[in-house]
Amino acid sequence: MRKDYFFYALALVLSISVILIADFLLSKTFVQNKHCYKYSEYFYELKKNCEGKFRFKKSFPLISIYTDEMGLRVGKNKIKKNLNKENIFIFGDSFTYGVGLEYEKTFVGLIEKKLDKYNHFNFGVGSYSPSVYVHKLNEALNSGKKPSKIIVFLDLSDVINESARWRFDENTKIAQLQTNDLYNLVKEKKDDFSESNFKILENIFSLINYNLRLLRSKITNITSKNDKIKTSIQGSFTYTSQDNLDKKFWKKNTFETGIANIEKRFDDLKEMSNNHKFHIHLVVYPWAETLEFGQKKFNWSEFSKKLCNHDRCHLIDAISEFSKYKLNNKNWATDLYFLNDEHFNEKGAKLLSEIVISKIK
Repeated sequence: MRKDYFFYALALVLSISVILIADFLLSKTFVQNKHCYKYSEYFYELKKNCEGKFRFKKSFPLISIYTDEMGLRVGKNKIKKNLNKENIFIFGDSFTYGVGLEYEKTFVGLIEKKLDKYNHFNFGVGSYSPSVYVHKLNEALNSGKKPSKIIVFLDLSDVINESARWRFDENTKIAQLQTNDLYNLVKEKKDDFSESNFKILENIFSLINYNLRLLRSKITNITSKNDKIKTSIQGSFTYTSQDNLDKKFWKKNTFETGIANIEKRFDDLKEMSNNHKFHIHLVVYPWAETLEFGQKKFNWSEFSKKLCNHDRCHLIDAISEFSKYKLNNKNWATDLYFLNDEHFNEKGAKLLSEIVISKIK
């Protein structure tokens, strides 16, 4: 009997060893987590003609990333631009980039598929904000590329990013990071051993963990205080009074500076649209916490309307449509958003794409 236990234990150890060795070798060969980001000291963007993998955070799926010759995220097939079609430039942050989703499932990918009479250029990159949109638009115009329309996806995080992350040169229209902390962090960072060398097992465990949490959330109908809706420092200004905002994060005048800078950059976009004859569409959309707690302290929808005053832009307010969905669906948060995160999952991205498509001719 003892001999049987010994052989069972030996077989178990050998099996685990074979799995780990296979995972190690396959991960090194086939599952490289190449992120496609290019960092300089005071700026970052996507690498040109890159193929890689990207995981936004450990609970998110590992997705494929493809970029074109401009360093813009595209689908695997890299649809060739047609010179006879008009161009749509799309600007935004990690939502527009499409974290956690294959390109074809992002709202930009879905818009591109439906509005196929246009060439689509997705300038979305995580933590970009209006200063970078003006920078990137100016760069594209100077290179000879011209849009007939631009779509700007405005995000709650743009307020803090405009005040504390980016600085903007009014003369050159160049945006730069305010510090080189990110560059130094990336330069010094060393990957965690398990993530670098055992990606297949990590992907499996991450997927199982996420789906178990999602199932538990649906079964127990967890409230926003627990595991369903993420509350954030960046987005809390819509429902938390200025006096109660996190003082370490929202420094004196940070909020006012962010709002003022967004307004200035939309003036820049309007001036560029007048000079180069293109239309501006502004899209505002809700984070889960916006739907849960409302806009009692700062009305993001009303602010967006003001941005489009005096024919600066055409507003597409998706918040009202998402609010309707919330009223009619008990599990709206897990239906539309990644669990405990503000980003849209596949269904949320689809809903936003349908709203935008219905408003763009």
